[in-house]
Amino acid sequence: MSRERRDRSPARPAGPSTPGDRRYGPAVGEPPLLLDPRRGGSLVGLVGAVVFISAYSPALGAVAATTAWAAGLAGVAVTLFAHYVRPVGLGPLPRPRPLALVTYVGCVVGELALIAVGSRALATAGRDDLRPALIAAAVGLHFLPFAWAFGERMFLRLGGAVAVLGGAGMLAGALGVPRAADAAAVVAGLTMVAIIARYAQGAQPGRRRRR
Repeated sequence: MSRERRDRSPARPAGPSTPGDRRYGPAVGEPPLLLDPRRGGSLVGLVGAVVFISAYSPALGAVAATTAWAAGLAGVAVTLFAHYVRPVGLGPLPRPRPLALVTYVGCVVGELALIAVGSRALATAGRDDLRPALIAAAVGLHFLPFAWAFGERMFLRLGGAVAVLGGAGMLAGALGVPRAADAAAVVAGLTMVAIIARYAQGAQPGRRRRR
C-alpha cells in the first residue's frame, strides 16, 4: 500500500540550480554546458593567467618558475574538471544589461590603450622593467565594469585583486625591489587561476541586484 502511494506521488520539479549544485544545464535554468558564456569566459581568463605565468616567471629563477607553472596548471585542471568533466551548477545565467556589449568592447579598448600609453611612459622614464605590473593592473581594471554589465560580482573580486597586485608591483619596483613587477605579474596570474577555479566549483559571491 505504501509502495503504491509512493509510486503515485508526483515527481518534484527540478527547479533552478544554485551555485555549487551538481545539477546543471537547461533543465535547471542554465544554458547548455558548451554554450554557457560563464564557462567559456573562464577559459579566456585562464589563457590570460597562463600568459602571465609563462611570460614573467622565467625572470624569477628556475625554482620559482617551476613552482608557478605547477600551481597554475593544477588550477587549470581543477577548473576544467569542475566545468566540463564533472560539472558543477553555476546558477541561472544573469541577464546582461542592455549596454553589456558596449561595456565589454569599451573595457577591452581601454585596457589596450592604458597598456600602450603606460608602456610608452615607462619607456620614456627608462623604467621598462615595470611593464609586467602595468599590464597586470590594466587587466585587473578592465574586469571591474563587467560586474555591472553582466551581473557577476566575481569580476569585482577578480579585477580588484589583479589590479591591486599590479599596482603594488609597480610601486615596489619603483622603490627598487628587484623583479617586483615580474613577481607581481606572476602572482596576478596565479590569483586569476585560483579565483576562476573557485568560481568553477560554485564558490560565488552574491550576484549584483539590479536597481
